[in-house]
Amino acid sequence: MRKLPILKSLHLFEAVSEFSSFSKASERLNISTGAVSYQMRLLEDWFGKRLFVRHSSGVRLTSDGAQLKHSCASAFTMLEKECYALRKRDAGRSLVVGCSTTFLSHGLLPRIGAFRQRHSDIDFVFETASDLDLLSVGSVDVLFVSGLLKRPLPFREVHVSNEMIGPVCAPATLEAIKRPEDLLSIPLLHESAKLDAWNEWAGAAAICLQGSRHVVFDTFSLAIEATKSGLGAAISSRLLVRGNLEKGELVAPFGFVPVDRSIYMFVNERARNLAAVKTFQHWVLSELLTRDDPLSHFQGATRKAEQPSQVKFPPGLESARSSPSRVKRQTLHG
Repeated sequence: MRKLPILKSLHLFEAVSEFSSFSKASERLNISTGAVSYQMRLLEDWFGKRLFVRHSSGVRLTSDGAQLKHSCASAFTMLEKECYALRKRDAGRSLVVGCSTTFLSHGLLPRIGAFRQRHSDIDFVFETASDLDLLSVGSVDVLFVSGLLKRPLPFREVHVSNEMIGPVCAPATLEAIKRPEDLLSIPLLHESAKLDAWNEWAGAAAICLQGSRHVVFDTFSLAIEATKSGLGAAISSRLLVRGNLEKGELVAPFGFVPVDRSIYMFVNERARNLAAVKTFQHWVLSELLTRDDPLSHFQGATRKAEQPSQVKFPPGLESARSSPSRVKRQTLHG
C-alpha cells in the first residue's frame, strides 16, 4: 500500500494554490470554505510543516507549498492524460468537442442535426469550456476558441472565420430604427460578459451611440430572447444569430461589420487522424462556418445605413468609415 496523503486533500490543495484563497477554491469546487480549510489543516499535519501563510486577503504558498504545487501539477497532468487516453481507447466514433456555452448553444447545436443525419454513427460529448489546457491533457478532440490568440501557440490552429458583428432586433422593431442614429430611441441590450460590444460595433461602423439606454442580461441567450420579444436591439456575431435571421425571428437592419477577432478550431494531435475527427473537421470548414464568410451576402432583412452626411460620427471615427477594415478570406494554418 502506498503511504500518501489523502488524494482529495491534494486535489483541494492544488485548487487553493491556484486561486490563493480558500473561499475562491471552495466556490470553484462547490464545497464549503470550512471543508477546504479543514482538509488543508489535515494536509499540513501530515507533512508536519506549513504549506500556506494566511493573511487577510487570502493565502500565500510557503517554499514547501510551492514545491508541492509543482509536484501536484506534474502528477495530476500525467494522470489526467492517461485517464483520458484510456477512456478514448476503443471508444468507437465518439467525438469530444469543447467550446463556450454561447458558441455551443447558438453556433453548433442549431446545425449539428444536419451533421448527424449524414453521420449517424458519430456520437458527441460536449465540454462547455474553451481552455487550451484541455488539448494538453487530451480531454477534448476538437476545441473552438474565439478572440485574439496570444502567440506563439503550443498547438496548431485552423482559422475558420473572421467575426462579423452588428445590431439585431425583432421584425416589429424595425420600423423604429430607419437610420443608425434611431438606435438611440430604443433600449440597447447587453450581455454582462461583453458590456463593450455596442461600443465595439459603433467604433467599427463609425457611429455615435452616446446617450442611449442600456439593459444588461446575465447571458447572451437571455439578451437574444429579450431581443426576439421586442424589448430592444442587441449586438451579436452573425454566426450566432444566423439561424434566427433565416427563420425571420430577428433582422439585421444595418448588416454586420468585421472586428479584429476570429474563430479558431484546434484539433488534438493524438486525435487528428481519427476518422470521426477528420469528418467533423471537414464539415465545419465546408458547411458550418464558411457560410459566415464576411465576403458572402446574407439574404436576410437588412437596411443600408444613410449617406455619410446624414449620419453622426464621433470625433476621430470619420476616417475609420472612409477606410473600412479589410476582411481576410478563410485560411488554414499548420
